[in-house]
Amino acid sequence: MASKNVQTPDGVVARKSNNGSESTYEWLSNGIKDGVYTLLRPVVAYLAPDPYTHTFQSRPKMHAKPAHLSRVTMTEMVLPSYSDTRGFMYAGVLLGWIDIAAGIAAKRHAVHPCVTRSVDDVHFLQPIKTGDMVVIQASVNKAWKTSMEVGVRVETENPLSGQRRFVAHAYMTFVAMRPKSTAKTSLGRAIQDHEPVSVPQIIPVTAIEKVRFNMAEKRRNRRFEEKKRPTQQHLERMREKMREWSQGLRHETVSDAVVVQHPVLMTEPDNDGKETRALTPPPPLRPRRSLIPERETPTEKSMENSFAEMVELVLPQHANTLHITFGGKIMQWMESCCIASASRHARSYTLTASIDSLQFIQPTHVGEVVTIRSMVSRAFRSSIEVYVVVEGENLQTGEIYFTNDAFFTIVAVDAESVPIEVPKVVPHNQEEKNLYEGSELRRKKRLQERRELVERESPAVSSEDLMTSPVVPR
Repeated sequence: MASKNVQTPDGVVARKSNNGSESTYEWLSNGIKDGVYTLLRPVVAYLAPDPYTHTFQSRPKMHAKPAHLSRVTMTEMVLPSYSDTRGFMYAGVLLGWIDIAAGIAAKRHAVHPCVTRSVDDVHFLQPIKTGDMVVIQASVNKAWKTSMEVGVRVETENPLSGQRRFVAHAYMTFVAMRPKSTAKTSLGRAIQDHEPVSVPQIIPVTAIEKVRFNMAEKRRNRRFEEKKRPTQQHLERMREKMREWSQGLRHETVSDAVVVQHPVLMTEPDNDGKETRALTPPPPLRPRRSLIPERETPTEKSMENSFAEMVELVLPQHANTLHITFGGKIMQWMESCCIASASRHARSYTLTASIDSLQFIQPTHVGEVVTIRSMVSRAFRSSIEVYVVVEGENLQTGEIYFTNDAFFTIVAVDAESVPIEVPKVVPHNQEEKNLYEGSELRRKKRLQERRELVERESPAVSSEDLMTSPVVPR
């Protein structure tokens, strides 16, 4: 049978028969290249390092650095696009800024790219308004072998009066990663990964740096203790149930949306039988005002009633140089979904008061889809606890994997930012009951941490500011 030479996209000349069937030459060639790549990858990385590795190895290797060299200060203006309809800044946007500032501090210390591994509890003591300036200060508190703890302090400043107010503290854990060159074969892409790399140690100099250095070790031990706790099976079952709700496997799948046609968009036939736009003028617009005091809201609602879902495509602007999604962007999407659930439950304005600690189990990458699902787990007098779950999906392989989950605390307020009472939550099955009953311990933990934060920051937070703040859970 006659055959001819065909040049592949890789530049390799293969044999292809006239009837269209490909030769086994290309298959064998790719197999050999995959094997050579696997065996010689450490040697190639040593002889021909990537730019980040080359930059790190070309300078004198530092085993320790002073803490102040990693210090980062960001000043951002709160624009209307960062705020809700009443002019209060979204907490998710602020969490994104916190993640960026902390990531810059971590990379400044480690030189290598860094990814967010975990976030401790974050409590917001003051809301931020449109037009305010946000001052974010971040620095590395302590470094271990490949991980670092970065402390972040957030303050808001009135540009007219110059008055500053303390907003929040955040402690984030970052891991330094060594970038890898892009693999050219399927096996190479399968074994490609970003390995952790060692980072310099921290040298505390000032008194406050020494306090942060010692406290970082205690917080790290507490994180390890939380990891050792047995996995809560009821949360896994709850995630499965929320996935079923997302797929429409509920008792009531028919939408209860009311179909009303606006008079301006109505059409009527003319004398020739053709449809023309109606000449009926639109109804006069009434002054918009809050109807919450006049509305009769139910005293109880089910968890399923507050279920919300969001789907986001990870674009290049959402990821770092390793094509891994920013942790702050994930938290921003989580807060948006939680606000939707809290609004469906309370039918009022909302403000985010806190986010519980979370661990990023598996990263998402550019081109993948992130699905966020949330539901109200319990409602107290004016505060609402929302459980949120994040999943990633690889559209090419169809793999769906769990990324992380968390609990947000959101306060329901009226048009004057005064906390209002919200309906109670009624669980209907065992999974919902377990989620409901565990909220009491979580709430006590949040209130205790909030009191400790106020006591520690007492010079910056006055009792009057705390009592008048609408983001205090009640």
